[in-house]
Amino acid sequence: MLDETRGARCQRCKPYMEQENLDAVVAISPENVLYFAETYIQTQTSIRDRLAIAVMPLASDPAMIACKIEEPTVEAETWIKDRRYYVEAQRSPIALLAEVLQEKHLEGKRIGMELNYLTADYYCELNRLLPQIELVPCSRIFDQVRAVKEMREIKILSRAGLRTVRAIEAAVSMTSVGDSENDLAVRMIKNMFDGGAQSLEFMCLGSGLRSEMAHCSPDPSVALEDGSVIHLDFGGKFDHYTSDISRGILIGRRNPKHEDIYKRLTDCYVNGIEQLKPGVRACDIYHFTKAQFEKAGIPFTMSLVGHGLGIGVHELPMLIPSEPKALETDMMLCYEIRTIVDGHRYHIEDLIHITEQGCEVLSQPELDTSMLWIQPDLL
Repeated sequence: MLDETRGARCQRCKPYMEQENLDAVVAISPENVLYFAETYIQTQTSIRDRLAIAVMPLASDPAMIACKIEEPTVEAETWIKDRRYYVEAQRSPIALLAEVLQEKHLEGKRIGMELNYLTADYYCELNRLLPQIELVPCSRIFDQVRAVKEMREIKILSRAGLRTVRAIEAAVSMTSVGDSENDLAVRMIKNMFDGGAQSLEFMCLGSGLRSEMAHCSPDPSVALEDGSVIHLDFGGKFDHYTSDISRGILIGRRNPKHEDIYKRLTDCYVNGIEQLKPGVRACDIYHFTKAQFEKAGIPFTMSLVGHGLGIGVHELPMLIPSEPKALETDMMLCYEIRTIVDGHRYHIEDLIHITEQGCEVLSQPELDTSMLWIQPDLL
């Protein structure tokens, strides 16, 4: 079991830093600042220039940099003792970062940084202020540290997944043929907030031929048509952690064609879940799933069949053909499979916890792969 003391996450970076010959790593994305500094700065996600930065040297104490307006939040939450603040529009956060790196004698060193997040302007500014610095991408290090979850993370994610499933099922039971897509979506969102969510992460809902769109927004002008099908992909934020659940939903009268495709899909799903265990490589799960589709005679067009889940929606391990990383105990991931037949998308996705013995489905106490059903009006 991982050490959950404050600062332990920073310590878990150090073996990776030594392997990569890095003198420090610098977190600047909202997800990694939240994870490593353990402070949530909401405006990081909405105001891109208002950087918050966690500097984590290999051989000295870490430092936290944030906008002055966020000082009360940072002071109340972070475990990092060295806290620095800049006044927005008066001083650049990169200038303060350069000052911290110089103070810690890191100006000519090899520094890991989230270069996939840093803007080109800020990258150029840092190189101008510290021309001797060697900047190296380090996102993979952060991804690997975050991939294995602490017990508190597992509990939050489990609660989030289960309550999202309950929100979906309750909304379906409240919905009638002829209601709009938006009526159903609003019920799901309300139920999820009633279940403890703090925000909506995404809502993708489309019925009939609109279900073919992977990320379709619910339309208040589109009625749920009798005998058709809904594609749903839905998630929220619970204590900064994400839920991500997908379902197929049958509308009204039973349609043998929809039910047959969904049954074949979910048979592949059950077989795939049985492969999720420590030591199995992510790429092998992908290829196993593809082979199951071929046996079932349903189209396979997926670039991934699952992904890690945590603060972010897509975390390591990514279940893709190029990922050799093996699953480990206490990874949390979404296994998801989908297909499109005659313009209709069928999709199922649940939260999976990798255990020492294999895995457990946390978003359903008992796995039920039957298609959700908006029952017809019998009057």
